[in-house]
Amino acid sequence: MRRTRVQMTAAALLAAMLLGGCGEEPYDLTENEKNVIVNYAAHVVTKYNTYQSEGLTYVLPEEETETVAEQTTEPQAQGADTQTPDAQGADAQTPDAAAETAPPVNAASQATFSELFGDGAAALQFSYVGARLDSSYLEKDYFAMYPDTGNVYVILGVDVTNTSDAPVSLDNLSRKPEFTAVVNGTVKSPAEMTLLDSDFSTFQGMLTAGETREMVLIFQVPDTVVSLDALELYVKLDENIQIILENA
Repeated sequence: MRRTRVQMTAAALLAAMLLGGCGEEPYDLTENEKNVIVNYAAHVVTKYNTYQSEGLTYVLPEEETETVAEQTTEPQAQGADTQTPDAQGADAQTPDAAAETAPPVNAASQATFSELFGDGAAALQFSYVGARLDSSYLEKDYFAMYPDTGNVYVILGVDVTNTSDAPVSLDNLSRKPEFTAVVNGTVKSPAEMTLLDSDFSTFQGMLTAGETREMVLIFQVPDTVVSLDALELYVKLDENIQIILENA
């Protein structure tokens, strides 16, 4: 018992020394500072309370608790003005559903790849080599791309050949073309922005004499598209132009 009293007395003296400082007056806390200390203390007690199954639980100050309570009861007072997703019914469309009913792109004219990107150089020959549906795209066995969940790729191939005996440059990147594909007359999709060496829309480089570069344009469509019955390709430069898909 005596030992306990000595310990209590020592603790009281130590607290007095710490709080007393070097003769300075104790710091006068503001109301906000007191609230911060109380809130922190509540956190500590809650965290180490072995009888509380929830563990650490945030304890709101009294003013914030009242504000949150008002905010949670306000939407209920709105009644019929608040609609749930189920109540909206057919008015709500998923992105895939909207894409399947997208209208075709309006084009002012038609042109070939050569007319749009050949720069009048007869040495460059552009060939549309077809399109396919695929669940991924692999470039040179070291880089793979995958579409978003619920989508597949439409991979459109374009071969560019330098038919001359001298190097010829091709700079599609500076044109900033915006390609759009319309699949089966209803599904409209913009071209993917990629860093692929084979991306036709961003290619910028030199083709050596006689060289052929295999390039692609990649689009995402819903996986409900299982066949390419029809494919239209549009590009926006100064205007929307439909590209005539033909072999050279």
